[in-house]
Amino acid sequence: MEGENALKKAEIFHDGVWVIKKLRAAIPEDPFEVLVNDRSMGMAKLLSFAKCVSNTSRFPQVLVIYSSGYLRLKAGADPTPPLTFGQSLILGPAISGTSTSCPKKTLFFHPQLKRVAIDTSQLNQNGTGRLLIRITASRANRLLKSGKTNQIMALTWLLTLEEPHDLATILHVTGTFEFTEDVIPDPMQTRTFESVRLLQISTMFIDNVRHDVDALRLHVENDVVTLSYDSSLANLLLPVTPRSLSPAMPVFDSIHSDDAGRPNGNTPSYRIRINSITGPTTGPIMVRAFFNSSRNLRHDNMGLWVFQQGPALIRKGTTGNIGYTVTASVNAHSLEAV
Repeated sequence: MEGENALKKAEIFHDGVWVIKKLRAAIPEDPFEVLVNDRSMGMAKLLSFAKCVSNTSRFPQVLVIYSSGYLRLKAGADPTPPLTFGQSLILGPAISGTSTSCPKKTLFFHPQLKRVAIDTSQLNQNGTGRLLIRITASRANRLLKSGKTNQIMALTWLLTLEEPHDLATILHVTGTFEFTEDVIPDPMQTRTFESVRLLQISTMFIDNVRHDVDALRLHVENDVVTLSYDSSLANLLLPVTPRSLSPAMPVFDSIHSDDAGRPNGNTPSYRIRINSITGPTTGPIMVRAFFNSSRNLRHDNMGLWVFQQGPALIRKGTTGNIGYTVTASVNAHSLEAV
């Protein structure tokens, strides 16, 4: 009972402007330890971050973090009807291939979080400023044999959550990784830009009525290319003709171009800007997308990922990092204004 009580919904920080809560989540991953300013706040499977709308008593959520390494982000406005979360960022990297302990081809898809440490020292007395969130992944969890958790790397991330605004919320992510065993990225999936995924997005597109996103926009060299999704593109790797991101502006947008989209309504558009990559990967940065023909409105059926080619064999002890900025906007046009 004591462990169950520790997972109950609980407010762990409130300064009149920001509210941070532990929430329940019906997911199979283990809970993680939560700290606020070095003080332990118990265990949770889900954290929510909410900020007060100026001159109101309303605290809409702007960020949630799941123990599976899924994050959801949205703008700070609180209209009627309210803004909803949509697509999810998945902390990475992820690898599809084999390893010393997993000789069968596996997609090491998402982490299991071990600890989330929140630092409020950069908030001003009036609550403005930024939050620092340090995350550590665990390799010791009961889901390792499922083949979905990332059990081949030691992973940490620093998240910097900027003060949300009505149009957008900005999150900076710096991830550090070290391979804890030898890994061979799948050669066939390397050729199709799938094996090494530096970051991922999980979302939903069924058709032009049922979706959380409906287009992908790539900033390629000397051009901007937009791919509008259509149900006829299900089960294809997209774009059908791959294009690398511009080295001068490695940016892509996962877009929700309308204000509808059943069942979640006006879900946010994301802009991802790659700031830095170090480690074993080299060459052009590719963005790929895939959605299946599922009609299930309760589960994501689309994945997007950032690919850069790694060596045929990644040795144990290899290290690297990736830094990027995520902007969650109320609409695709607002991404250009942020």
